Amino acid sequence: MSTTTLTTLAHQKTPRLILWISGLFASCVFLISAWHWWTFQYGTFDLAFYVQGLWLAIRGQSIVSLLNVPILGNHAEPIVFLLAPLFALCPHPLTLILVQTLALASLPFTAWRIARHLEIQPSAALALALITVLTPATLSVGIHEFHPETLAAPLLLLLIEARLKQRSAHFWLWFLLTLSVKENIALLLVTFSIVWIGLDWKKSPAWNLRWNFLPLAVATTWLLICLQIISPRLNAGHVDYLQLYAPLGSTSGEIVRHFFTEPHRASHTLWRALSQGNLLPSLFLPLLLLPLLRPRWLCIASPLILQHLLSSRSSEWSIGAHYPAPLLPLFWIATAEVVSKVNRQKSLAFTLLATTLLAHAFSGPTRQLLAEIPLLHDQLEEREAKAQLLHAIPDTASVTAPLPYLSHLATRKNLVSLHHVLKGLQTLSTTLYTPPLATDFVVVDYADPFTFSTLAGYYHPQMRTNQSAVVESSDRLLHEYLRSASWKVQSLNSLTIFTKGRPAPIPLQNANPLVFDSTTTLHSIEQIRDEPTFIQLRFGWKFTGERQRFPWGMLVLSDGQHLYPIIKGAAAPQIADGEAGEDWTCVFPSHLPHGDYSLFLLFFDHNQAAWENKFPPNDPTFTQHKIPLGKHRISSPP
Repeated sequence: MSTTTLTTLAHQKTPRLILWISGLFASCVFLISAWHWWTFQYGTFDLAFYVQGLWLAIRGQSIVSLLNVPILGNHAEPIVFLLAPLFALCPHPLTLILVQTLALASLPFTAWRIARHLEIQPSAALALALITVLTPATLSVGIHEFHPETLAAPLLLLLIEARLKQRSAHFWLWFLLTLSVKENIALLLVTFSIVWIGLDWKKSPAWNLRWNFLPLAVATTWLLICLQIISPRLNAGHVDYLQLYAPLGSTSGEIVRHFFTEPHRASHTLWRALSQGNLLPSLFLPLLLLPLLRPRWLCIASPLILQHLLSSRSSEWSIGAHYPAPLLPLFWIATAEVVSKVNRQKSLAFTLLATTLLAHAFSGPTRQLLAEIPLLHDQLEEREAKAQLLHAIPDTASVTAPLPYLSHLATRKNLVSLHHVLKGLQTLSTTLYTPPLATDFVVVDYADPFTFSTLAGYYHPQMRTNQSAVVESSDRLLHEYLRSASWKVQSLNSLTIFTKGRPAPIPLQNANPLVFDSTTTLHSIEQIRDEPTFIQLRFGWKFTGERQRFPWGMLVLSDGQHLYPIIKGAAAPQIADGEAGEDWTCVFPSHLPHGDYSLFLLFFDHNQAAWENKFPPNDPTFTQHKIPLGKHRISSPP
């Protein structure tokens, strides 16, 4: 390429359409993410972990209570600390979401410059640049909470641009920043350097030393530091990532050895990931498989592809989390190089743009987002009730909470995730989890599908680990966590907040007792208030001995054609022995048609039902008692 051509390309302005599309992408992604966060729809502890970690870091503290490790003890991600000054100015979870969104929105600008450097026609370069944010995987990554690994996408593309243009200072800036994203990116950069050593073997030793061997040495050194120093010292077994590859072996040496000596293990795991996941199809198919024609980039991506496909964690096989982020720029540059070699660049590039847009109908979150539109009013209604209860928790109090609530409560020193309590094991481990002393507040949302989820693997009946240690049922583990203190209780629909303190005495009636088992008896049910929009019930319980089963309650409304269930949750899990009164306020959803309903209470064994993927009231297998409450008229308040 001539010097004149390079100068012309360098001074060519970025098309305004890229600015508009990138701005639209950033606006949509941020608004969707903010809505999901605001309405308690986040289902992991990632955002909360980094919010709490940065909040503590700017106060000179290191241990993040969510995992009981420093930030670098979970993953080697020093890039997070570069966000500390900004977070100190605006210590809010959405600050991190905004940074991530803007980083992804920068992809088309870098892609445009690279495409023009490859001498791709302007219209084709424009189409290719827009693909970076219009592909389903980018949208999926963008709205999936926050994770530093997402930053690898724009940084890798900047790194590739700097190498193509032979800008040494820029190359090392982006190389070091990319290296600091996560420890597995170091392995990718090691492979990156090795592949280019093979491709550049005819070039001078000075060239190879500057562009290949020195980067290889730096990436390898950092990878060894992560594996041999940072992880052993700062993690200390709290998060056991090797468990993700247990079918291949119990140690890193065994995993690598069995991969080559017992290939049937790896092939079985790979087949499961390929047949049940959509990671590779969602990346390859919108690009019409063109990355296969540039195998150098697939070789560079191979360590991360194998890492995800060999994992037992299903989220790593799909584009529903942050895992595709480092692969996006590699698949894109492979496609761009193919387009640069053909004659009809414009036709091919716009065909790729069309297939990328069409792919949203088959993969990615678009259909799910459209399905959420009719639910917006209900989500807003639920959000207001939840926020009102959370508002009573002081900023300085220690809190245990389910996954969707953690990032809302993360700017405090002591925050415990309820999913650890329910799981009874360390993260990704078979080691028993010893919970801390009960916090000042415990938030339990019994309708939360992320925390009380058998699919996620947190909620379970009594089980044994691989070492044959007995792990009590999740209901029992919650009971053991709460029974060590006295609690004042507020219950609204599925949400219950336990506050440390002596509860006010509740007068109990003796009616017709219902015996659940030798430890649990329901003495009475009293309707304290009966209003057009809500009902308040009082339960009188008597518990004797060690409880092993914890009946869950649910109020069911029937209009003669449909059933409308409202979860209450476990029966007084904080009580060990004796009599206990329990007040529950059930607010009827505003979307219910006004009219007369038959009400009945259903008590069931949720722990076992959830494990077997069966749910009352349609399945009577786990029903313990069904109690009619008579008729109720739902109408607008006067």
